[in-house]
Amino acid sequence: MIQLSKIIASFLIKLLFILLLVSSTAVSGQKRSTSVNISSSGKTTVSIKNGFGNNFSLEYKGEITLSDDDTDVISISDNGYMEIKKSAFGSRRRIFIEPDNSGRLIKKYYVGGSQKSFDAEGKKWLSEILLEVVRSATLGAEKRVDRFYKEGGSYRVLKEVGNISSEHVKSRYLKLLLEKDLKEKDLISVLNTIGDDIDSDHHSASILKSHTKKFLAYEGATSAYIRATGEIDSDHHKAEVLKRSIKDGEISDTQLKALFQITKAIDSDHHKASVLKEVLNRRSLNSENMKLLVNTAKDIDSDHHKASVLKQALNKNDMPQSVYNTLLSSIGDMDSDHHIASVFSELLRNKIDGASLTYLLDLVGDTMDSDYHQANVLSQVASKQDIANNALTNYLSALREIDSDAHQASTFKELSRKDFEAVQLIKILKATNNISSDHHKAESLLSFASKVRNSNSDVKAAYTAACKDISSSSHYGRALRAIQ
Repeated sequence: MIQLSKIIASFLIKLLFILLLVSSTAVSGQKRSTSVNISSSGKTTVSIKNGFGNNFSLEYKGEITLSDDDTDVISISDNGYMEIKKSAFGSRRRIFIEPDNSGRLIKKYYVGGSQKSFDAEGKKWLSEILLEVVRSATLGAEKRVDRFYKEGGSYRVLKEVGNISSEHVKSRYLKLLLEKDLKEKDLISVLNTIGDDIDSDHHSASILKSHTKKFLAYEGATSAYIRATGEIDSDHHKAEVLKRSIKDGEISDTQLKALFQITKAIDSDHHKASVLKEVLNRRSLNSENMKLLVNTAKDIDSDHHKASVLKQALNKNDMPQSVYNTLLSSIGDMDSDHHIASVFSELLRNKIDGASLTYLLDLVGDTMDSDYHQANVLSQVASKQDIANNALTNYLSALREIDSDAHQASTFKELSRKDFEAVQLIKILKATNNISSDHHKAESLLSFASKVRNSNSDVKAAYTAACKDISSSSHYGRALRAIQ
């Protein structure tokens, strides 16, 4: 029995030890949280939670001046005050400070619910806690930044920023530092701090957007700016920073490559497209960067957003011919015939080279399913582009992919408005064999009748052979009489 009791006691001791260890780990692992509220009356309330049993709050109003060693409050403006409360494992302390009518500070110290002597105990506690307070709030931030900057420039301010845990307070200190006349190396140090030490996307973006022109005034700082932007996880904030940098600064062609790499990492089609459209709105692009932009647009999954970017790119007067194939390759990933056709329509407004035209015609036949959209694009090609040699072969191949006889016929009619050599005319006439309907086949042939009458015997023979595929005697006779 005694032995059993010892075993049970030993087990309970071990269990208690494990529970204490787990409890301690859980408490130490609790994340620090800070909430800040500024009322319309100018009162600021800051609540800090460092884990179970170790919290404090700060409430203040007016302009508060601290001693240079951050251990005491030396002045508060009229109608202002400051109150600090802290609880730690059941112990509660509070300090309340306000000026009297002559501006002299009245300082009161409380432990639990009892007031204690400030000079005896409160002064010591204030000196111990005040540094933690000012690093948890923006209290006295302007004068502290000024003081540190005078002591050791941006290095000294950034060192203090490293001691601050609140993202909100870090952001305030960095913004105050950026109001100084900083050199390029100082700006790069600030940007490295933003990228390495600011976890909040909101605060990182806020700092980067607030001083864009200053950051982008130097090439080295611009590169650091783009790197810092790349550390932002939020697509919204990342896109907003990139768009501000495009709007407010002169980014070099080399830096623009880095910008496109960051844009590629944006998951949201909407935000990715918004950055690319901002680039197109704000600057001219050389051939290489236009290709990079189009390749970045290729990663957009939404046909709507991809088409909107590609059409805007095609609207630019400086779109080089060498980019057309890159642009066309990005269209191959699109599913919507409507959006594909809308990009093709924009592209076909300008004369395009033979290789690009052949590629486009292959895409019409291979990627589009809608007879209406296929016929519409092919009609635009016929009316606006030079169709010869390989282009004509690919054109007729795409035309054969249209199932609707009516749409095929309308496309042949548009094609008949162009002038062709005899060999090309023979190819076109043979292609009408793909139309099943006698009516539409006859209509297609009739559209070429005038050209056939003025051509050689080989062309007339090809026309006659095509007419023989018409079963209806009336349609056959009408088509044949047209060339006699």
